[in-house]
Amino acid sequence: MPEAPQRPPLRADARRNVEKLRQAAADAFSEHGLDTPLETIAKLAGVSVGTIYNRFGSRDALLDQVVNELADRQVRAAMAIADGTVGSAWERLLAYVGAICQAQADDPAFNDAFSRRYPNAPALKAVCDQSLAFAAELAVGARSEGALREDVRMDDIASFFQVNGDLVRAGDDAARRRVLALLFEGLRARPGSLPLPD
Repeated sequence: MPEAPQRPPLRADARRNVEKLRQAAADAFSEHGLDTPLETIAKLAGVSVGTIYNRFGSRDALLDQVVNELADRQVRAAMAIADGTVGSAWERLLAYVGAICQAQADDPAFNDAFSRRYPNAPALKAVCDQSLAFAAELAVGARSEGALREDVRMDDIASFFQVNGDLVRAGDDAARRRVLALLFEGLRARPGSLPLPD
C-alpha cells in the first residue's frame, strides 16, 4: 500500500500565522468561553477566518489543539492538589473534585471543555476521560474506608462536574458553592441512607 504523501513544511509566515491563531484562540477562549466566534479569533490574530479553516480544518480541530493543552494543565494541577492533600482517600477525593470545580469557575474555556460541550474533539475527550479515571482511583480508596457511599458511580462524578459547569454559566457563585456543599454531603456514606435510584 503506497504511503500517503507528506505535506510540505509550512513557510515561516504560515507558521507565524498558526502560532498567532493558537495564542489568540487560547486568550479568547479563556476569557469568553468556547463559543467565541471564529471571526473574533481571526481578528485578534490579524488573519482571515479562511486561514483558520485552512490551517485547522474546523472549530473542533482548533479546540482540540488549543484547549486540550489548557485542560490538561488544569487537570494535572487538580491531581497535584489531591496528591498533596495529607489525610484520607475521602479527603483527597474531595480535594480533587473541589479543585476541578474551582478551575471550572475560574476559566470559562476549561468549564466548557470539561462539561463536554464539544464531544468531537478527541484529544480533549481523552483529557476528560483521564480526569475521571483519576477520580475513580480516589473513589476506590474512599469507598474502602467506608467514607464514600457504595452506590456512587463514576457517571455520578461526571454529572457533578456538569452541574457545576451549568452553575458557573448561571453566574451565581454563592448558589454554586451551596449546591456543591449539598452534593458533597450526598456522596458521604451514612447508616440508613436511602439507596440511589438506578
